[in-house]
Amino acid sequence: MSRRETERQQSEYVQLMRSMFDFLLTSGMEVKAIRRVVERALTEEGARSRESPRRGDFGLATAGRVLDRWHRSRNYTTERAVPRAIPLLGRAPSVEALVRSENARVESAEFARRLKSLGFLIRAAGGRYKPAARIAVVAGLNPLIQEYVARSSSTLLQTIRHNISRPRSSQKLIERFAEVPDLPAECETAFRRFSTEQGWAMLDRMNDWLESRRAQRTTRRVGRTVRAGVHLYAYVDGRKRRKRDNAGITASD
Repeated sequence: MSRRETERQQSEYVQLMRSMFDFLLTSGMEVKAIRRVVERALTEEGARSRESPRRGDFGLATAGRVLDRWHRSRNYTTERAVPRAIPLLGRAPSVEALVRSENARVESAEFARRLKSLGFLIRAAGGRYKPAARIAVVAGLNPLIQEYVARSSSTLLQTIRHNISRPRSSQKLIERFAEVPDLPAECETAFRRFSTEQGWAMLDRMNDWLESRRAQRTTRRVGRTVRAGVHLYAYVDGRKRRKRDNAGITASD
């Protein structure tokens, strides 16, 4: 892992911790109390943390943009809009060139190799590669997931902090959830399917809107830029609940 990668990974974690501390302090928690909570958490999770892999930050967001561009760009698709098989390294068209076009700050060749090792790419004829899927989905604890957890957690806290500091609704960002406490267990599979279908439909539209407005995609002069997006996830509490009594109160609550 290079020094630059190490510094970037640490920067993500520092931002996560700053966001958490800012939220706790704003909520009225004292510094001494926060320090006790942190020390307790480190004590309880210290062994697991030492066993976790400490590798470089390779950017799940960048991986997602690379795969999306591969499916959109005319230079990387066939006449039927199917992603072309391309070399892993080298000048465009290649996976390395795709990476460089999406994020000039990473080591593009190493990033391309990591995409292959994590299963984002499948081997095609002639030593070339195609995307395994249009979306970046990874399993297990690896550098992409480590960054994803840190970035997602700090972004959520920043959004909440932003919203509570803005007096007008027009200045706030969307941050809502839909939940019921008593979905029948037999509906869980249907919920997973429905939430996935609806979520991807929304994210596809959002991604189209964002991609069409990216600074590097336009010919007009662009000034300041910001990181913007939508994070969507579903959740199911796997803990078993008892049946409700006649008063409608869960016995285990």
